[in-house]
Amino acid sequence: MENYTLSSLEVAEMVKKTHANLLKDIRLYINQLAEVNFHSGDFFTESTYLDANNQSRPCYLVTKKGCEFIAHKLTGQKGTEFTARYINRFHEMENQIAASVSPAEIALGELASYLKVIDKAAVRQNTPPHKIMEALKMVSEQFGIRLPADLVKVPAYEQMTLDIVER
Repeated sequence: MENYTLSSLEVAEMVKKTHANLLKDIRLYINQLAEVNFHSGDFFTESTYLDANNQSRPCYLVTKKGCEFIAHKLTGQKGTEFTARYINRFHEMENQIAASVSPAEIALGELASYLKVIDKAAVRQNTPPHKIMEALKMVSEQFGIRLPADLVKVPAYEQMTLDIVER
């Protein structure tokens, strides 16, 4: 997963604090993390934004870990509500990113690894070879890889039908 962030402005709104108070809290957390040799960049990154008067103001980019950190500092209903809000927000961002990635952008090495995993799982489950090939062909075609039409060979015994005639 990429390093998605929320601005401290959005987080302040979510936790129902003024932005100034949240900045004060984040600066305190950063100092406390530094005292115990934790890298605060995993949680918070200094940034700026332009206010209504087009002036640069300080803010922080808050990672998912940073949101978890803030959530653990909150108690009761406020903590529960913020946790639900930030989880939903990060899932929303992840879904938007996933929807914007086209199959062509996935590296062939990743696709090959994925197909290998499918194959191993199918073999372990004693899946017939032609069923494995059907699955691999279907996935390959979703990524624009055209395979020969006769790649999947269904055994003759599976093509037979029994015609039962009543006498």
